[in-house]
Amino acid sequence: MERQQSITSMTSLFQQFQTHNKVKNLSEKTIDYYYWNLKSFIDYLSSESIVSINDVNSSVLDNYILSQKEKYKNTTSINTHLRAVRAFLYWCMDNDYLKPFKIHLLKQKEEPLKLYSDDDIQKLIAKPNLKECSFVEYRGWIMVNWFIETGNRLRSVINIKISDIDFTGYKVIIRETKNRELLITPLTKTLLSILPPYIKTWGLKAEQYLFPDFKGNQMTENAAKHAIAVYNRKHGVKVTSIHAFRHTFARNYIVTGGNTFKLQSLLGHKDLTMTRHYVHLFGEDLASDIDEHSIVERIKPTSNRFTKNKRRV
Repeated sequence: MERQQSITSMTSLFQQFQTHNKVKNLSEKTIDYYYWNLKSFIDYLSSESIVSINDVNSSVLDNYILSQKEKYKNTTSINTHLRAVRAFLYWCMDNDYLKPFKIHLLKQKEEPLKLYSDDDIQKLIAKPNLKECSFVEYRGWIMVNWFIETGNRLRSVINIKISDIDFTGYKVIIRETKNRELLITPLTKTLLSILPPYIKTWGLKAEQYLFPDFKGNQMTENAAKHAIAVYNRKHGVKVTSIHAFRHTFARNYIVTGGNTFKLQSLLGHKDLTMTRHYVHLFGEDLASDIDEHSIVERIKPTSNRFTKNKRRV
């Protein structure tokens, strides 16, 4: 039975919902996501003279979706808004502010994942003249190698500091993750060989970010995306998506026989089907075969490879 409340205005409930999210310790990024997408929904309701949660039902939501279709041709964009609205309305239902009804996302055509081909990777990892290239070129080369070799998310990478890298332990501590849990990423032979000269050349200190901007500050996500897009195009690669590196890493790991549960841990996924808890596989067990699944190690000329016995695991 719907609870009788003196405060049932959309604005008041939205504020309560956001307080609930903060108590749940959701990230600022997620809080902002709800704010902007729900603001759009509440503005729509206001334009339709709907100010009370009691007046919201499936018909109202259908009309909202139709209004979104007029704004956005992309189903993905509409579903992005709808996920926030669904979370809010389900919270209202769970707290007896609203009579329950089902909310479905729009059906989407399954598009193939963007991937980098071996030819693309060959172009991207071609070593520049390190004595003459600019900081931007050098940083871009290190960045693409990092994304290719680790599969790390962009947000994680731009938050890495020099002090997070353990060269003796062949790993890096990823402090900024989607699930807000520490992630240990093993470093491949390629990264272990190219990172020290890069750090030394540009005089990066322990407290500095691995990939700083011109002023030595942390790069923003947009700045990093722009930098990679420019780097890729300069090297004749049409794909510019940073997340495509992650997909490519995962695909390469699987087709070369990598263990699925280790891949789950490497990518920082909570579970394989988004229902089980994130599996942590740290240390030697995780690092022991990381080089066997390195894209760079697989496609580089044999003469340039490190011998197996040079790496202790």
